[in-house]
Amino acid sequence: MARCIVIGAGLAGLVAADALARDGVEVEVLEARDRVGGRVWSARMDGGGLVERAGEFITAGYEATEALADRLGLALDGMGIRYPDRALRPDPGIDRAAALAAAHAVERAAAAEPDAPALELLDREVPDPAIRELLASRAQSSSSYPVEGLTGGHIADIAHLLDDVETRRVRGGNQGLAAGLAVGLGDAVRLGTPVRGVRRTAGRVEVEADDGRHVADACVVAVPLPILGRIDFDPGLPEAHRAAIAAIPFGRAAKLALPLTAAVAPDAVMSVPERFWAYVTPCDEVGGSVVGSWAAAEPVLARLAAREGPDRWIRAVGELWPELPLDPGARPRLTRWIDAEWTGGSYSVIGAMPDGRDRHPVGDAIDGIAFAGEHTAPAPWTATIEGAIRSGERAAADARALLGAV
Repeated sequence: MARCIVIGAGLAGLVAADALARDGVEVEVLEARDRVGGRVWSARMDGGGLVERAGEFITAGYEATEALADRLGLALDGMGIRYPDRALRPDPGIDRAAALAAAHAVERAAAAEPDAPALELLDREVPDPAIRELLASRAQSSSSYPVEGLTGGHIADIAHLLDDVETRRVRGGNQGLAAGLAVGLGDAVRLGTPVRGVRRTAGRVEVEADDGRHVADACVVAVPLPILGRIDFDPGLPEAHRAAIAAIPFGRAAKLALPLTAAVAPDAVMSVPERFWAYVTPCDEVGGSVVGSWAAAEPVLARLAAREGPDRWIRAVGELWPELPLDPGARPRLTRWIDAEWTGGSYSVIGAMPDGRDRHPVGDAIDGIAFAGEHTAPAPWTATIEGAIRSGERAAADARALLGAV
């Protein structure tokens, strides 16, 4: 029986392992953490509220996510909010149709000049300063990267940030997707097993982990982009892969969850000047008694002192949304996807694909090794749950081809 080792039990790795196992391949999944899911992580607050500490929003076009949830018997529930549609405070009185028209103008300019600085295109194409600031704020928050470092390629689909479609979550938590896959794989998933090296020799792959050496016919590497650099590949990765990895920035973000003393109606509120937002959803399973907040990109995280703790951020949420009944005696939940040990940040920041490809070349298979992860996903799904799942499906196909050549 052909054997494949999968490095990483995030959604990408688990999807790849599941697909291979269903094809009759013997798989072993090695995961550094003590849990599955990677950047999909559901947790409970002290009062029972369900929060997503990582990937949360399932929006339009998530076909692979919907198919996986259906196969695992998991329901997707509407969150009562529209991820792109947020109340702005202070309210600059922006007309939605005017904002959409401006976004489409920016998209046309970005398609023509994908390497131009994003702010340059926004300045040129959006005369209304309030709309320009809104689009800049949304681009930075969505990418989790300073807008000053983005290009036309990064904002080529900026109009989708103004969509008016209700966002969803997996009932019981998005991590249920990973947990369901892991249950099917059983003892093949080994937690607390960091991988240090991958050696290719004589048609075999040897994986050096903290618990010893694992040998297989092929390997799927499904770790976040910054973690690739920590793995000792022998022989080393091809120059094309090293160059592609070095060229992709990686975002920084954090999430804060705060209990409320009473349930409130679902809503989403954003501070355009401060470039962070907060939201309440009945998907918290306590009737909307938890407020979540997202902050992304180093300048915002610094203003909120996210590295130091939640205090300044809690005050900022209270100032942004003063009518919220915050519970001053409850324990907040702060999750810092800033310099997290096994991710190195939030997610990849990829604009237009090189040479018009539908996926990034960092995902190209090499002798004995296939690659998965949101950074390898087809456009426009990088940095999303959907992208992780699609990348796992594609990596499984790549691994099958590698195994067929053994």
